[in-house]
Amino acid sequence: MKFSFKRQARGKLYGGYVLFFVLFCLVTYGVYLAFGYSLISTHDVLHQHVPIMIEYRQLLIDWLHHLSAGPTQWSWHIGLGADSFQTFSYYIIGDPFAYLSLAFNKAHLITGFQLIGILRMFCAGLSFTYFASHYSLKRWTIWAGALVYLSSGFAIYASLFQPFFINALILLPLLITSIEAVLQGKSAIGFGIVVYLSVVANFYLAFMLACGGVVYLILRWSLLPKPFGKIRWLNFGRLVVSGGLGLLSTLWITLPEIKALQASPRFDVPFASGEHVYSLQYYLSLPSALLGNVNVDPFWLNTLSVNVLLLVIVWTVLHHRQFNLATRTMLLAALLSLLPLFAATLNGFTSPSNRWLFLLSLPLAIMSAAFFQQVADMSLSDWLPIFKWSAVVLVGVIISALVMADNAATLLPQLGFFCLYAAIFTAGTLQPQLLRPRVLLSVVLLNIFIAFNFENAAYDIHQFLPQTSAKELIKQPYGSGPQALRNQKTYAEQNGQPLRVTAPTFARTSNLSDFTVSGGGILPNNFLLNDPNTSSFYSIQNGAAIQFSRALLNNQRQLNLPVQQFDDRARVLNFLGVRDVYGNAPLPATANVPHNYAPAFGPTETLNQRFYGPNGDVQAFQTKDNFPLLYFQNKVISNKTYHEMTATQREVNLANVTAIKNPKGLQATALIPDDTVIPYQLFDENQQKVTTSAIANTNKQATYTLYIPQAKQYRNMEVRALITNVHYGEPSLHDRLQIDQLNSPGINGQLSSASNQTSQHGVWDALKRDVSSGSPSQAWRISLTNGSVTNSLSQMPETNLSEYERTTAGVLNLGWVDQMPNGLTLQLGQVGQYSFDLQLVGLPMTAQYDKQVQRIQDNGLRQLGLGHNEITGYVTIKQAGVLASSVPYSQGWHATVNGKQVPIIKTNQAFVGLKLMHTGRQQIKLTYQTPGLHTGLLVSFWTVLASFLVVGITVIMKRRKD
Repeated sequence: MKFSFKRQARGKLYGGYVLFFVLFCLVTYGVYLAFGYSLISTHDVLHQHVPIMIEYRQLLIDWLHHLSAGPTQWSWHIGLGADSFQTFSYYIIGDPFAYLSLAFNKAHLITGFQLIGILRMFCAGLSFTYFASHYSLKRWTIWAGALVYLSSGFAIYASLFQPFFINALILLPLLITSIEAVLQGKSAIGFGIVVYLSVVANFYLAFMLACGGVVYLILRWSLLPKPFGKIRWLNFGRLVVSGGLGLLSTLWITLPEIKALQASPRFDVPFASGEHVYSLQYYLSLPSALLGNVNVDPFWLNTLSVNVLLLVIVWTVLHHRQFNLATRTMLLAALLSLLPLFAATLNGFTSPSNRWLFLLSLPLAIMSAAFFQQVADMSLSDWLPIFKWSAVVLVGVIISALVMADNAATLLPQLGFFCLYAAIFTAGTLQPQLLRPRVLLSVVLLNIFIAFNFENAAYDIHQFLPQTSAKELIKQPYGSGPQALRNQKTYAEQNGQPLRVTAPTFARTSNLSDFTVSGGGILPNNFLLNDPNTSSFYSIQNGAAIQFSRALLNNQRQLNLPVQQFDDRARVLNFLGVRDVYGNAPLPATANVPHNYAPAFGPTETLNQRFYGPNGDVQAFQTKDNFPLLYFQNKVISNKTYHEMTATQREVNLANVTAIKNPKGLQATALIPDDTVIPYQLFDENQQKVTTSAIANTNKQATYTLYIPQAKQYRNMEVRALITNVHYGEPSLHDRLQIDQLNSPGINGQLSSASNQTSQHGVWDALKRDVSSGSPSQAWRISLTNGSVTNSLSQMPETNLSEYERTTAGVLNLGWVDQMPNGLTLQLGQVGQYSFDLQLVGLPMTAQYDKQVQRIQDNGLRQLGLGHNEITGYVTIKQAGVLASSVPYSQGWHATVNGKQVPIIKTNQAFVGLKLMHTGRQQIKLTYQTPGLHTGLLVSFWTVLASFLVVGITVIMKRRKD
């Protein structure tokens, strides 16, 4: 097909598209709205996108009201504190749609977010319509192609769970159009603008767009007449210059992002998650992707949801001479989808995610439009080879998806619609009225309705919040609890025990690890619109926060959630300045309340006052042992000593010492051996003594007992399980089947309790179950139970493309014990060969600890001021030491002491600190500026000027030539 820039009237084309987009919305999002649900999913949209939009809107308004102060660059509401520019740049700062939030008042921001999401989808379809209009296609086929484009698995998923990803579908047709313009000798300005918009909107998706653009350019170039002629190289040079200027113009946002990524843990993971090939489950999913697939699992394998796709692909390949470019593109995509190596490379050299397959949405949609244009002219003899080759693929689809993966719920509607299309096209050779546009467009809309609403449990309507509860869950995850703590006297204050005079004025909040904010078990992960909280859920995280989590082996650590509740470990929460902890009321039996956090409004948990919450009542717990944000510490150790300590030793010494790189000139401190190693013996179910160095677990339900011989002597302590050097041998699929045979009565030929099953049938069922679960898998889990408290250390499966990292160690909080029990329970959660070191450790909370905390609070920064991108205060000292803190380290921090510039140092390898070598009153001022922002703005400014200069010279030269 020829791509033409011939001028044409597009008014009727766009008008018809508007009508069909309205119909598209009615059969998709309209179903949700009709049942009273919002388009706010309980996953990323609830925890990331909506709070970010609301917060960024407020930051913009504040900046516009105080332009001279500059924008806010550091926020205390992003976890422990983080660079707001770097964090938000991934999501919203370069997104033009984000600024539409300014058109909505506070009361309608949730509605505004949903309308903006629908507008994104409208623009994606409009962009495709504009792109398709450059081909010789009838209007109705372009509308059909737009519906196909909007209903791709990527588009549907992104619109519901990652709305800003839709920007890529808007930019992709514009990118290809701008490349074509340059190749055909037209202006290169559009290409530079599209490059700029792509990178600014989201650098991650821009990388994939760039890969797609390069592939298109190479394939298209190879088809040009005289590809190495002078004019071709001149056009290529214009493409490079325009793209280069567009790219340099983005440095105002990309340079700070690069700085953030260098310090973040995002790329500190094994390439392609350590995978060389995909699981059998993935390869068996490939044939069904040719039929049409609304799903994005496993590994983001997504195509179109309209089930005419197989016929379109076969028709295109059979006419490969006519559609050479499209055929090459499809074959290359098929090849790249076979190995994790390619997916990881196209995913920014990280995890093996096939998100890049969204690039295939454009050629598949445009070929669908071309296909619909031809169906009225095709005879039965034209259809026979298409049906023949489609039948071959369908055999593979039926075997893999229905028999092996047991995926009937999804496959049957897809097969039904495929057969419906085939029947209409066949009957249409005799009854042409069946091939009228209104008939085919109606079938496409019906297909989209079924695919969107019934073919994927991930899009189940119950995954979305009711319209009335979205705002409450976002703005009040703890209900009225925080307001009560601000306005009411606590139980301690009512009984003559007020907070200490030196109690910190800045405090963070947290919640118990099992706290939920809805009946569906939704865990709160983002508190952007609430009091400063330990938890944050973002794709770009401050590297210092996760470094601290790794040093103390926080078992809740994830790449997007570096701290969470730190496993409810009391000493760590104290160090992080957490004063208030919230829990459900009544507490679930499994709740693990940190030891020194007492009920805030009652003598006991049972009598603690309850407050209204979004999921039943909420109650608050409070401590007096929370550390100040910044405090003077005269006792230090070197980083070398810190490295030699175990995670529990680091935890127990948080109040005692501070680790720095160079302690020269400061007081060297002996560590306090305040953690107690508890000896134990490990027994299996047969009461045979075993060791953790080699456990072959062949049964998920197998349990082991940790017997503690001298349990009575261990009292009044928080118990930790320190697990290190974990090695896991994952069983192959063959090994897994043998294990199943050992543990399944049906496979052994005996009658199972559920059914009369032969041995052969049992093996077949086991094979299907193991394949559909993604076996073999790197995932494993080690769980320990102390009474009602169960805690686990686990390995994320390689299919978790956002959070995967190798886990080899962790600390489990097993709760407080007044008296150590005689035994604990150990359970291994996945079959396989385990080897690890396990140490039980007790951390007493003694009077000595209280004195350490009192000393730290007495040495806290006085007159603490958290201003606009700055921290101020003073401390009076009698000897040299360090100003320690729980302020996450960043290169953007700068400091003065008594007006003189001093270098920032890292304390505890993760937080901002200062060396204070002089006695007396020290006036402290910390200021923050986003790293790379100033330089990026300068480069972008001069690049824009250079771009205008180049355009001006080009225009003048063209006029003179004319």
